[in-house]
Amino acid sequence: TQMAKATPKYASAQIYQDYRKMLEDNHQHIDAVTVSTPDHTHAVIAMAAIKMGKHVFVQKPLTHTVKEARLLAQAAREYKVVTQMGNQGHAGEGARLINEWIWDGAIGPVREVFCWTNRPIWPQGIKAPEEPMEVPETLKWHLWLGPAKFRPYHEAYCPFRWRGWWDFGTGALGDMGAHIIDQPFWALNLGAPTSVEASSTPFT
Repeated sequence: TQMAKATPKYASAQIYQDYRKMLEDNHQHIDAVTVSTPDHTHAVIAMAAIKMGKHVFVQKPLTHTVKEARLLAQAAREYKVVTQMGNQGHAGEGARLINEWIWDGAIGPVREVFCWTNRPIWPQGIKAPEEPMEVPETLKWHLWLGPAKFRPYHEAYCPFRWRGWWDFGTGALGDMGAHIIDQPFWALNLGAPTSVEASSTPFT
């Protein structure tokens, strides 16, 4: 597992599978928390940290639903903590350079933008596996599920391909849209969309 590979490199680090236990044991030593877990657990972990007065950095997508995002924003104001969503592209020099070109008029008026990706590289729009599998000894499946509805463990879900199921991920749009749509949204100050159209083949 990834943890098994990382443990020798950081031999003195305390290892937890339950974020609640980690916060309980170490809250007096923690100033801030970074959340880099599967999408469906972002909100509950971030909220727990915020309510302990910890600053929080959450990888994109910030939350699984809009309601969760609004609740986190409300809690951050109430507990007066600093929060940030991580988006590698947004934080890079290239994004700022493109903004400068557009804002300075170096490339002229932008009339149309095409955003494209060859992701997802994992199956989506497929049924959940029906045959249960034995849970690996290194995985606490009930903790991994967190707030999601219970379903039997299957190797199809983790460590990476959970993104293909709505209970855990946000699909290709939530996974890659945060990267590729962010740039024109920021540079062109687009605001909320006025219309949306979607089409799909049965399976992607």
